[in-house]
Amino acid sequence: MTVNYEEKVRSIIENIRKSGGTLSDMMKPEYVECDPEKMTSVIRYRRFKWEENGRGEVHGGVVSAMLDTSMGITAAAFLEQDVSTADLSVSFIRPFTGRSFIISSEVVHIGRRAVRLSARAHDEETGKLLASGTTLFMPVVYEQHKGVLGV
Repeated sequence: MTVNYEEKVRSIIENIRKSGGTLSDMMKPEYVECDPEKMTSVIRYRRFKWEENGRGEVHGGVVSAMLDTSMGITAAAFLEQDVSTADLSVSFIRPFTGRSFIISSEVVHIGRRAVRLSARAHDEETGKLLASGTTLFMPVVYEQHKGVLGV
């Protein structure tokens, strides 16, 4: 890696939060920690009213977006290029009813044309596992506009 991994993760999150009105921006990801040797990152999401379903839980689509965004940040930072989701699988274990959530994601495999990651979502207060997911990302080059890395 030529760029400091932590700086890259922080920069991607900052660019997301500046994107103005996108789903990823509205979820307000927050850097917690990362480890370039283990190819991991940890990101916090606080709960917002707009994320709730009719039962007062965080909507499953938002949960999926949290996992996808977290894994995407990890993949883009590690590969040092923008990525696009090619496949996403989410397993819902418990309802997201807490005030904040911690998503830990890890690069599982780097292939020639794609990278696979896994993630686990926990309630920050109780530590209970709420969901897990896997995804496959493809590196992409955006020609019409800059991606989250600003390249």
